Amino acid sequence: MDILELLTEDEDAIVAEALTAVSWLEHYERDGEELTRERLRALCRLVAGAIRTQDLHGLVAHAGRIARERHEAGYDRAEVVGAFSAVEQAIWHRTLLGMPAAERTWALGLVGTALTHAKESLSRAFVEAGTGPVPSFVDLSPIFRGAGRTTPGYDEDLVHPV
Repeated sequence: MDILELLTEDEDAIVAEALTAVSWLEHYERDGEELTRERLRALCRLVAGAIRTQDLHGLVAHAGRIARERHEAGYDRAEVVGAFSAVEQAIWHRTLLGMPAAERTWALGLVGTALTHAKESLSRAFVEAGTGPVPSFVDLSPIFRGAGRTTPGYDEDLVHPV
């Protein structure tokens, strides 16, 4: 079984698990189980589509649109990110239960990459809806021990200019 088969065959279980995780969130509780279930199912299918085509455009566009819609409806960004994370956690859980160990790393890498881009788009659009444009993310991994060095260099290169 590969990740696409798992996302298709276990879709109901993934959605049910994610639904349990978000049902206590204020706006999702208010919107009701059926609407929330359909939203989670749509997200799950978009993740599968992004993995199948190796194209994030549809998933990222969906995340941006959802962010703007939810912002206008009064949702807190954390609630919406929580829903995306609930789908990711449910996929992880089903993957750990149903996939051979040798295939998990690749599968979870695909899922994690797709949803990381979606959550970044969601967060950026959510903030822009409230405050305007957001500056690009700056990866400061090289200044942290344990992050690994992505490019060779000297420690002096990591000094913040004054």
